[in-house]
Amino acid sequence: MDFNLLVPLLAVIEEQSVTRAAQRVGLSQPAMSHALRRIRRMLKDDILIRRGNESLLTPRAKELLGPLKHLVRQSTTLVHEATFEPGTSHREITLALSTSTALVAGSDICRGISERAPNCTLRMITTANPSDSLFTQDNVDAILLPEAFTTRHPRARLYDDRWVVISGSSDLANGNALELLATLPHVMFDAPRISRPYQALHEHGVEYSVRTRINDNLLIPHLVSGRDLIALHRRSTAELMDPITDIHVAEFPLETPSLGVDIVWNPWLQDDPFRQWLGGTLKTATASGYAH
Repeated sequence: MDFNLLVPLLAVIEEQSVTRAAQRVGLSQPAMSHALRRIRRMLKDDILIRRGNESLLTPRAKELLGPLKHLVRQSTTLVHEATFEPGTSHREITLALSTSTALVAGSDICRGISERAPNCTLRMITTANPSDSLFTQDNVDAILLPEAFTTRHPRARLYDDRWVVISGSSDLANGNALELLATLPHVMFDAPRISRPYQALHEHGVEYSVRTRINDNLLIPHLVSGRDLIALHRRSTAELMDPITDIHVAEFPLETPSLGVDIVWNPWLQDDPFRQWLGGTLKTATASGYAH
């Protein structure tokens, strides 16, 4: 592998244009075209193909994007920063997380990183549908992934939460939560798979009706506020939203496992000192827990 071709290859894949890639890396278009020909011979793949007026990446090129970005990043680190030193590093740290996790833990995470690495920049990307594109396209170091979402990558528990019932109806404060779950219309988080409390309702034969689905969990308390609607939510979020919305909160009446938020590392991030430091910092920042 000719390492001089790594930067042009990354530019071509990210820009999906020989012209724009040449401008980005400071090469003439003929020089970039020559580099692309060498890359194609070396990889035995076209990398970029024309279809009508579009330039499209080959499947092989899409596979290369994540590993290539991190290889280039690691090469830069070798030259400019031999090992991660939190006290002096100017690294950009990128985390992806849900809006609910950002609301609950974001402030503690920001404080923890700024205290331990005062020259680093923290970049947070909120997402309702975490996927591998966060690693390949957004260069995310880690995803803080709610337990409701699956991933093919290893995950490690960051902190635990638990399920509660929320409603705009005052009957929740005085009545039977299980009965209300069967009678009031639900506002449901539109997730890829059914959540564990809904699985528990199914297993116990509790029938319910869904009035509204929404893909942003953080908005659910606002939707049920002051209305005869009911929903299931994280205890941590419900506690924060209670003072600013007209909702009532009760424990979920059936037994379910704890509701966790996990760290999922970018599989191409091989900087072990950085991973150990960031993992420890995130654990310390969230150590007090949020399900009181």
